Amino acid sequence: MLYLERVGTFLPQDSLSVRELGGPLGLTEGQVLLFSRILGLNRIAVAPDLDLADLLTAAGEDALGDTDRDEVRYLLHAHTMQHTGPPSRHLLENVRLKLGLRHASVVSLSHLNCVMGLHALQIARYLLHGAPPQHKALIVTGDKILSHRLRLIPDTTLLGEAAAGCVVGTDPRGDRVIGRALTVHGKFYQCLDCPDPLRAEYKQRYVELLGQAMAAAIEDAGCDPASIAAVLPHNVNRLSWKKICGALGIPADRVFLDNVPKLGHCYTSDPFINLAAVRDGGRVAAGDLVLMAGAGMGAAFAATVVQLGEGIR
Repeated sequence: MLYLERVGTFLPQDSLSVRELGGPLGLTEGQVLLFSRILGLNRIAVAPDLDLADLLTAAGEDALGDTDRDEVRYLLHAHTMQHTGPPSRHLLENVRLKLGLRHASVVSLSHLNCVMGLHALQIARYLLHGAPPQHKALIVTGDKILSHRLRLIPDTTLLGEAAAGCVVGTDPRGDRVIGRALTVHGKFYQCLDCPDPLRAEYKQRYVELLGQAMAAAIEDAGCDPASIAAVLPHNVNRLSWKKICGALGIPADRVFLDNVPKLGHCYTSDPFINLAAVRDGGRVAAGDLVLMAGAGMGAAFAATVVQLGEGIR
């Protein structure tokens, strides 16, 4: 059984408004209004003075707390962009050294785009299978936006810079992973370069496909959709969630969307950032079931059901 023992985040202090980003991104006035008034975006997280190693190290430190770092045997970086930096920079090895993880092997994970973080939980489960019970893995998520082109998914969302960290292991005081699902619809592999008919089909089927992944995770967990206390989505926008939850039988007010206008879509970090937020805000309690969910272009859909524990202090 896998447990999320600690979850940490790094949220930069700086942000830009949709209108401030409109100029660099070449947005029309109509597009600015689409993102702000219809899709629910307002401020987008930016970290201009920090590189990716800084983001990941800060999130990792927040997650580790007073964890015995010699027990962390794997450091996994789940990221959306396939290339995070030149190989000569040894990005993840530098993060490992900064975090003091003397015995950890490093693994970089991509190719599922913005659901790689959720799937990293399953990879951590595989890596820890058969290991001594005190061994743990640290998953860090985050991407650095190096070009304005990477900050925009047309008519869908604006992307921000933030990071998350999650220590996983077998301590039953943590949050227990009880259900999961991952589906990949490879016909959409060209992402934004899909021919117009495929792009139209993806937009038409998006709600259906994400809902199917969420329903599969709930079925895997063996629970009733109505028992889900909170849905922790990617922070793409606010538009589709009422329809998705209506189809699943989950009250729409259980979807945590508070971070959409505050941060924008921070790649694969969103569900972990939202998990930390609902716990810190007292919106969930020990024993509650939460559903972490998201979509990645290409097209991958993932969901994970977690039963919250008492927490490790």
